[in-house]
This record gives sequence, structure tokens and C-alpha cells, in this order.
Amino acid sequence: MEFLPALARYGDVVKVRFGNFPVYVIADPDATRDVLVPGDLDYKRGLCFERLKPGLGEGIATASGDEHRRLRKLLQPVFSRERLVEYSSIMRTAAEEAADSWPDGATLAADEVMNDLALTALTRSLFKFTASTETADAIKHGMRLLTHSLLKRIVLPSAWEKVPTPGNLRFTRAMNRMNRSIDEVVSAYREAGEDRGDVLSALLAVRDDDGNGLTDQELHAQVMTLALTGVEAPGATLGWVLYEIGRDSEVSARVHAELDAVLGGRAPEYDDLPALEYLGRVIDEVLRLHTPLLFSRRTLTEVRAGRSTIPADAELIYSPYLLHHDVRWFPDPLRFDPDRWLPENAQRIPKGAYIPFAAGSYQCIGKVFATMELTMITAVICSRWHLSLALGTDVREVASALIRPDKLPMTVSRRTHPASV
Repeated sequence: MEFLPALARYGDVVKVRFGNFPVYVIADPDATRDVLVPGDLDYKRGLCFERLKPGLGEGIATASGDEHRRLRKLLQPVFSRERLVEYSSIMRTAAEEAADSWPDGATLAADEVMNDLALTALTRSLFKFTASTETADAIKHGMRLLTHSLLKRIVLPSAWEKVPTPGNLRFTRAMNRMNRSIDEVVSAYREAGEDRGDVLSALLAVRDDDGNGLTDQELHAQVMTLALTGVEAPGATLGWVLYEIGRDSEVSARVHAELDAVLGGRAPEYDDLPALEYLGRVIDEVLRLHTPLLFSRRTLTEVRAGRSTIPADAELIYSPYLLHHDVRWFPDPLRFDPDRWLPENAQRIPKGAYIPFAAGSYQCIGKVFATMELTMITAVICSRWHLSLALGTDVREVASALIRPDKLPMTVSRRTHPASV
């Protein structure tokens, strides 16, 4: 991670080599905006996303150009306000069950607990109904294995995946089971014809301008895309949110005071979330400080980025981590400061300097879904519990596909007036 901020000293676009492979690293917000704002006419998904396509299929995260535009338009209703209200209820219940299971005074491995909670929240949001416990377990196991092996499968040669190592064989078996299980659930949903208020029901309901819905293959690809993006990232981010709240008594006190004022001891609803302004700023600051390392694109034509020219068919990288730690836009960038995001302060941050969900036409379609999940789950947990880092804990950042904590032992103490169940 240390090399990324250093690149900004060498210009707005820096050409580096990974082995014999040239990559252009975008190191400036204006240059990043030049890359992202024009849309997908000059760019397609980069190498990172191309390497994922054989396993995921042509989902929204791997598609480029016309296919991406078609899918993005088609999938918008999946993330409508009405649908988000339904998903938020599912996530709240998952968070309540987890939070209510903790013994008072226990020390939890919060990084593992939040990963498990993110996995549970996602699978329930995707499909409330599965044919059997075995089917649900196969899907959850496959999702966990897929997210844990993500970085390895991006950076290693594709031929490595075909080597019959024990790890590759386990991965192949788990993916085959998960694929079969997803197909079983899709078939059961089609046969039932019932809207269960979950993501799969919403996917089955979408129609294009000609009245056509998604094929089974397209449905499978979208579910796999959500499995990839909806577990490790929110799990790691939730861990960082609890870490930042638990290690700073002032932040913790302000979060709890706001929850008490807004909720008054009741469980949070979707419409409560915008009123949790300070918690929203805490989450924004976590997404700045503990951010995805990089995203990739490939140029279709010669393009300008800042003061530099990038040739056609070039691989480029833009790094939220680099931008979010730039002292020009974020003074004292390693300091956790939610009040950076007060309106009067946030307006001074240039567009393109804060991009935790990417930006432009390839911005994450599930951005609102993700922030809702982070806010809802944190609100449920912090309504019930005080959290503090276990004594003597030194938490370090570990770089994988994103930034996650190496360990996160946290002690939970029940609050006097928890939200009602």
C-alpha cells in the first residue's frame, strides 16, 4: 500500500510495470475525472474484471459497453426505494439476531463476526426462500470461498487455475455446488411465481422495453456478481466502522446520542437512516480511510487524462486509496475525522477525489444498497451495545482485494436502553 501515495509525486498519470506488463496509474482527481466522466465510449472493463468473467458470467460487474448499458438500465428497479425498504427489513433482522446472541462482556473477533453477518445479510436479501438447508449452506460456502480467493484469481496467470492443486480442486467443487444450488433456487422461484420481497424476486420481475426478462443464465450472472461484491467489502467495512467507533470515546458517545435521539429506543426503519447524520459521516470517513485499493479500465481509443495522453488498448488503474489519502484534499489524511463530511467541509473536496464506489457510468449500481446495509447494521448493533477494543490490541491494515483488519478483538457491553426488538 505504501507505494501508492508515493506515485502522486511523479505526475497525474504514472506509467509503471508489473513484470513486463505496462500499467498507467491515475494519481490525480482531475485526471481520474477525465477517465470516469466521459462514460464507457472510450473505455471497457480492465484486466481485473476480465479475469473474473469466466467464473461470474456476463454480470453487471464484468460487462462493458452496450451490454453494460443494457444491464444497468434493466437492473435499476432492483434498487428502487420500495425494494430497498424491503431489503433493509431483512438486514435489520439479521443484525438483530446476531447482536442479541452476544453474551454481555464477551470479547468477539469482530472482523470474523462482521464477515459472517454480511454473508447472512446478503444471502437472505438475495433469496428469503431456499429449497433446503443444504442448498443454502452450499451457496454460503461458495460465496465465502469466492471472496477469499478473489485477489489470487486476479493476479495469478489463468493457467494456474487449471493446475489440480488441493486448493483448486476444493474451489472447483465448491463453485460447482454453488452454481447448481443457485440454479435450483432460480428454478424454484420461477415455478412459484411469487414476489418474496428479496433481490431474486426483483431480478425476476425486471423487463426491458420489449417486455423480456432476464434469462436463467443472466439471472445466475447477477446473483454471482452480488455474491462477489456483497460479502467481503461490507464485512470488512463493518469491521472498520466498529473499530473506529470503539476506539474513540467521543465518536462512540456521539453515535449513541444520535441513535437515542432519533430512535428513542425502538428498532431502526429505512426512513430513519437519513436522520442518522453523524453515523452517516462516520461511514463516509471509514470508506475514505479504509478504502478499496484500486479499480481498472482498458482504453478503447487514445485518451487524455489530466496533462497526459494514454494510448489505445492500454491498461490503467485508478486508486481510491491513493486519492483518499492525498493531503491536498484530505489534510492529515491518516486521522479519522467524520466532520470532514459536514456540508461546509465536504463542498471543498473536488469531484473525483472521493470514489469508494468508483464513479462515472461504471459506478457501483448497488451504492445505495451498500450504504443502507452499513448504516442499518451499525445502527442495530450500536443501539444495543457499547464496543471497545480489547486491551493491548494493535490492529493493522492488510491489503487483499480491499483493505481489511488483520484482527479485531472487541469487547461488547450491553447498553442500558437498547432498541426494542
